[in-house]
Amino acid sequence: MSKEVKTKKPIYKKWWFWVIAVFIVAGAIASNGGNDDSAAKDSGDNKSSVSSPKAEKKEYKIGDTVKVGDMQYKVTKTSASKKVGPSALQETANGTFLVIDLDIKNNGDESVTVDSSFFNLKLGSKTYKADADASMSANQKEDGSIDNSFFLQDLNPGSEMSGKVVFDVSEDVANSSGLKLQVQTGTFGTEAENINLR
Repeated sequence: MSKEVKTKKPIYKKWWFWVIAVFIVAGAIASNGGNDDSAAKDSGDNKSSVSSPKAEKKEYKIGDTVKVGDMQYKVTKTSASKKVGPSALQETANGTFLVIDLDIKNNGDESVTVDSSFFNLKLGSKTYKADADASMSANQKEDGSIDNSFFLQDLNPGSEMSGKVVFDVSEDVANSSGLKLQVQTGTFGTEAENINLR
């Protein structure tokens, strides 16, 4: 009887080897991705980085036009209410609805899907999310039609829209003096600015 000798496959022919290799390469690329930009900035003019190590953000208020990336925002007014929407289908707040009227313009080259998730309410270190149902209801007319709901609505390049974004907050928060509306470039908010509401 002769023994059959099994030959082992080389390690590089095993499937798990390639899975591990892909993860290692992806990790190396991801961890090195930000270094190229900082190296390029460091090799530039050092005088500008010394004179102003961190640019201060401008303070915006109601009525100011705020540009964030390719998007442009302008808060026109704020109000507080216990209910929003047409008389037949009103939404009732758990606390108080803070209703923010604003204008939006797409200055980019591509259509942007605008959603209430573009907006956050900030008070100190606390962040409040927009109420999508109340926002849609607040933008609804008495006949039931909705012009601009801020619910997954496409905004083409050069186009503008006006509407309301609604936050369901406590009455104390709605009347606070340090309230800010955070507006951003999109759902993931790679760029953002704050607008003082009081």
